Amino acid sequence: MSVEALQKRIKTTQELRDIVNNMKTLSSVSIWQYEQANKALDKYRRNLRNAFHALMMNNGVPKVAQKNKAPQKYLYILIGTDNGMVGKFNKEIIEKVRSDMRAKKIARKDTLFFVVGRRLASLVEHSGLPIYDSIGIFNSVKVVSSLAEKVLLAIDRATLKERVDYVAVCYHRRQSNTTVVLENKQIIPYDRSIWKNMYDKPWETNNFPQVSGDKRRMFTALINEALMISMVRFLNDSLASEHFTRMTNMQEAEKNIDENLERMNLEYQQQRQENITDELIDVISGADAMRKK
Repeated sequence: MSVEALQKRIKTTQELRDIVNNMKTLSSVSIWQYEQANKALDKYRRNLRNAFHALMMNNGVPKVAQKNKAPQKYLYILIGTDNGMVGKFNKEIIEKVRSDMRAKKIARKDTLFFVVGRRLASLVEHSGLPIYDSIGIFNSVKVVSSLAEKVLLAIDRATLKERVDYVAVCYHRRQSNTTVVLENKQIIPYDRSIWKNMYDKPWETNNFPQVSGDKRRMFTALINEALMISMVRFLNDSLASEHFTRMTNMQEAEKNIDENLERMNLEYQQQRQENITDELIDVISGADAMRKK
């Protein structure tokens, strides 16, 4: 490769490194946004638990949950990505849900899938799994709430029209600063154990809460709000994990680019030195020839 061609290749590689670095920075900022959104959700969740507690103290929540019969129809909510540079992000979700179905001995004919992400939907369809419905996913913290609403509306339709009595969400979640794990969370039937320890827990202040109005309706509203919070968090976790996976891949790509740049710069310096040496030899040879004449 000529010096000129090598110099051009070095410039192109440096531009590519700048692009990779910008992508890594954008992913880092996006992760921070989704994590801040989840922190705000945590505060709201605490308020919701207090509302449940107040309703319990006013006999608005049944103390003994009925035993649930074995589910007859299953709905899995799969949260994927419509963007690239994330490796097997979507494929891992399909593998996870297949594993869960095998472990619980769930028949395919009794199962429907609602897919968040068009790319994931194509993979699910190609895998032969029955898609109930699908929506695209947008990588912005501003649209997460509207996405969560669409998912919950789809769950309502499925429970009414398809007689679904079990719903679980499969998604990615950051477990630490270095690890992303796959989760499979049941959301229907609603797990009443979350307020089991509240029955005997005293109210935190001397102002005993009074609940007016239809307690059954309030209980339903609180359950719906809890589902909304959970769904928003699932989406935030998935999108943050997507960015984390992309950032990790970009870090690896940046490392490879730096190694290539170091190698190309070394080769460029060697070739340039060789060219300078050849030119000096030509000049000296020419001068010797002139003196001999």
